[in-house]
Amino acid sequence: MTIECKDFFTFARQLGQQDSEVAFRSAISRAYYAAFHRCKEWEETLPMLGRNEGPEGGSHQELINRLKHPAERCGEILKERSRRNGAQLEAQRHRRVQADYALDETVTAAEMHDQFGQVRQVLERCDAALPRSTP
Repeated sequence: MTIECKDFFTFARQLGQQDSEVAFRSAISRAYYAAFHRCKEWEETLPMLGRNEGPEGGSHQELINRLKHPAERCGEILKERSRRNGAQLEAQRHRRVQADYALDETVTAAEMHDQFGQVRQVLERCDAALPRSTP
């Protein structure tokens, strides 16, 4: 059985309907992975990968770095989308790390809803068509 990145977001929203901190934490994490996987797919459609400039790290940080530093060949619209996706993915990742590892800190429904809003924006931006150029 295969799944799509949006399946993570659907599951995250289902988790978020439960009124418990463990559900909020899990929902934040699952929502992040929806955005992460969608950004990976979206990056593959770009004419050229961005530069891996920024903090060192694993595959998640490297994707964020490339999105935040898009290649010139991408054009202005794609470069702006890439930078915004990178910045939001970075914020979502930070929230996911807190939800997964900072057990001594409280995670609230409001933080979960903030994560959902940012993930929704990333998914919409990745799915948005490019404007047609005029002759």
